[in-house]
Amino acid sequence: MNSSQSAKAHCAWAFADAPIFERKIRISTQYMPLPLTNEEKEIFQLARPHLQVMSNELHTVEVVGFCLRLMQSVGGDRHIVIPAAILHDTGWAKIPEKVSQKIRIPDGEKESIKVHEEISALIAELILRDVNYDRAYIDEIIAIIIGHDSRRQPLSLNDKIVKDGDKLSRFSKRFLPIWPQWGDGAEAKDLFGALSHGVKNWFFLSDSRKMATHELRHRMAESRSRLENL
Repeated sequence: MNSSQSAKAHCAWAFADAPIFERKIRISTQYMPLPLTNEEKEIFQLARPHLQVMSNELHTVEVVGFCLRLMQSVGGDRHIVIPAAILHDTGWAKIPEKVSQKIRIPDGEKESIKVHEEISALIAELILRDVNYDRAYIDEIIAIIIGHDSRRQPLSLNDKIVKDGDKLSRFSKRFLPIWPQWGDGAEAKDLFGALSHGVKNWFFLSDSRKMATHELRHRMAESRSRLENL
């Protein structure tokens, strides 16, 4: 059974109601100043209805942005990395709150964590098929999505970029204030301590650690400036 078949087997219950996507839906584009190709923009447009929970549209834009930056220095295949980054968290929109709470708490249940990955993988395949995406890329995209949180060892350079881009979003100016409230571990009172720990422990690529260190220094400087201006 391949990754996409596994997702379908485990997540059919999530699609009993509501269409998977609808081309006519128009969501705000306030988070989208990204240099995407027309094909990537179409994928993002179809993903948007599934990114309207837990600030996931902003999170996704930040992830894509960091992935683009990482590829400039480490390489990787854009045809795989960017669709995987756009679609990796689309499954949250299909998960009941009582289930997602178990996933979002620190050290969330491993089996529950897989739920949003598997649903995201299924949504991703449907969207990619809808835009007639090259089948040669889809299998690797799905494989990355289906283990982007739960799988400890990356499958490839492309996987490392997506995993690291996902974590780097926590350091961004726009998403950092949201991340602790999202429920993924850090207490606001020690936010910078949690991020400092993350610089050392979250990343697979040395370029990602450098990027995280740079972003963290900026966030700490901004915090000091706000305190001084009170």
